[in-house]
Amino acid sequence: MQIQQSLRDQPMTRYQIAIVAMCVAINILDGFDILSIAFASPALAREWGLSSQQLGFLLSSGLVGISIGVLFFSFLADKIGRRPVILTSLVIMSAGMIACGFAGNAHWLALCRVLTGLGIGGMTATGGALAIEYSSVRRRTLAVALVVIGYPVGATLGGVVAMGLLEMFGWRSVFWFGGALSLLLLPVLIVWLPESIDLLLKKRDAGALDKVNLYLRRMGKAAVSNLPRIEGNETRQPVSALITHFGKTTFLLACAYAGFMFSFYFIINWATKLVTEMGLPDHAGVTASIMINLAGILGGLIVGILSARLSLSRLVGGVLLLMGAAIAPFGLLPPQIFALYGASFILGFFMWAGSALAYNVIALSYPAEIRATGIGLIVTIGRIGSILGPYTAGVMLGAGMSRAMVTLLLALPVMIAALLFAQVARTRRALG
Repeated sequence: MQIQQSLRDQPMTRYQIAIVAMCVAINILDGFDILSIAFASPALAREWGLSSQQLGFLLSSGLVGISIGVLFFSFLADKIGRRPVILTSLVIMSAGMIACGFAGNAHWLALCRVLTGLGIGGMTATGGALAIEYSSVRRRTLAVALVVIGYPVGATLGGVVAMGLLEMFGWRSVFWFGGALSLLLLPVLIVWLPESIDLLLKKRDAGALDKVNLYLRRMGKAAVSNLPRIEGNETRQPVSALITHFGKTTFLLACAYAGFMFSFYFIINWATKLVTEMGLPDHAGVTASIMINLAGILGGLIVGILSARLSLSRLVGGVLLLMGAAIAPFGLLPPQIFALYGASFILGFFMWAGSALAYNVIALSYPAEIRATGIGLIVTIGRIGSILGPYTAGVMLGAGMSRAMVTLLLALPVMIAALLFAQVARTRRALG
């Protein structure tokens, strides 16, 4: 279609850049809200006397909600649109965060974290797809990387804010702050966030032409008098195509992403607690988490640039193998603050660089007409790993297993994922 072709081939306009920026802002909130429980976990565990198993369950509860949210809202976004799903998800996430601050016990907090996760999952399923749909081919890889590193930006800023809030107001204030911040973004998205032009052209609902022309004017492009015709090959059913045409790719990506998320969320959720269990103060644990996410910003930017110049298969395979190798120091290093900060920075660099590359492999493994559905499906399956990672760590530590053994064993899934992602990237390149 001529409209879509112009978006892909022409330089991005200010409005297209603003759309990507809004998607980045959404992911920044996600980063803070997902990790709010990790920031609060040491104080929370002391106040309620939680065991490692109970804390592991609590850390995983939000990820259960995310998994449900991604699965449900990715399907809903194709039915009613990206925009209403994102706005509804933001309201749900805000309500869940505020409710977390009022929880009186671990069970209620777990339920509130599930609610928060539902909202986060809805935005995860649609924000990245919307950024891709409004990006030019030349800038698409960088746009995806920017959206991905929105998460560590939110986690880094959140960690800095959380230290002050925990010191002055206690752990409940961390959740209230996150909820209020989410509500502040809502009016901006209501006014400026567009619907997917791809979806409008495909569904052709009443008012679709007016919406398309509104977005075209915002991008400084000429309005159209009629919606372009839909070609036959653009009406393929997304779900059936993922199985019938891309079954092997979908299977490999699902296994790879689940393994990556297993190791990734083990570190994301347990880094703070692992540091404090070495006898170091709470602020050292939070600072280690900040270092992980601060390094992730640099890692995401670097691979976002390099992936346009280097082989994606070698890049994703090498970065994820190095991520696995970097997990070990959390169990092997002595309780020396600056050594742990350095190890955290190195680990964070490869974790978030790997996250950006993994998302790129997934997004580029499917053609445009099924890309959003493919991303949603793989992310949903991958969330199984994100749930099992933190929970498995809690079980292992609760059973008396050493930190060194836990970190070594939980580094294995991402190393297997490195080989699978590299294989898919090589196949995608060979097939063009």
